[in-house]
Amino acid sequence: MTTGQGESLDTIVRRLEQDGYDATQLRSLQIEFDVLERPAGLITRLTVKAKASAGVHWSAFVGELRESKEAMGLGLRRMVGGQLSPEERDKVRAQMVDLVKVFPAGLIAAANSAFPVPGTGMFTPWILNRLGLMPSRWREAHLLDQLRKQSQLLSVAGYQTAASALDRLRDEVERDADERDAVGAGARLLTHWDANDNGRWDDDERTAYQAELDRVRAVASRSAARKRWYIEDEGEVFGALRLSELLADAELAEHLASETLLVCYDGKSGWVALPHLLGSTPVLD
Repeated sequence: MTTGQGESLDTIVRRLEQDGYDATQLRSLQIEFDVLERPAGLITRLTVKAKASAGVHWSAFVGELRESKEAMGLGLRRMVGGQLSPEERDKVRAQMVDLVKVFPAGLIAAANSAFPVPGTGMFTPWILNRLGLMPSRWREAHLLDQLRKQSQLLSVAGYQTAASALDRLRDEVERDADERDAVGAGARLLTHWDANDNGRWDDDERTAYQAELDRVRAVASRSAARKRWYIEDEGEVFGALRLSELLADAELAEHLASETLLVCYDGKSGWVALPHLLGSTPVLD
């Protein structure tokens, strides 16, 4: 990742190492930059080291979750339409936020895509996000905090140029997050199919969408068990996951069928609405 007018993290690290500075901790942040890339194609571009690190974090995260059966039970209840009391919600939120502070959330997101962990499908980053149990910009939170701390260390050590370069890099991560938030506010189904950007469904767009929906339904009928599916929720993309696992619980599947989630396969299909994929008739007004 590079800044618009600045340098990549790798360039900054290389220059510091040439000057004799131990940039080991700073170099380790490259993994988190790698996982900020949006799916599809996220995991295929991660290095072996990034996958290994992500797997360690995810396994530890899952282990911590399993130790709190109460929090897991409350989360499952909420996902199938149940209501949590303010006290219950605060309890689960507090635990999730504590976990994110310990385990870099960007790596958890990557690990969830790269490593199937049996019995944890309900606690993907998407589920936590849906429950409102993650702090805002949780993917970037750890990275931004570490960039700030490393910049301060460099300033104290007399490497002001590198510190300024890190500050610019941190600013770009925040700008990218701002842009994602802005896009997310209006990124629904029409956004993906509005070929002429006129803000409404035209006849040719409806025809194109129906054709793609038929194609994705056909793919789902034979490939629902492949870990190649992505979902978009409020402008945020999550995956890869198995569609069959997402819909395995009848009660959860019924709940999701009423949601405005979008689905695509392997980054190769167009985005279609999950309720449409499950059989409801598109009403494209």
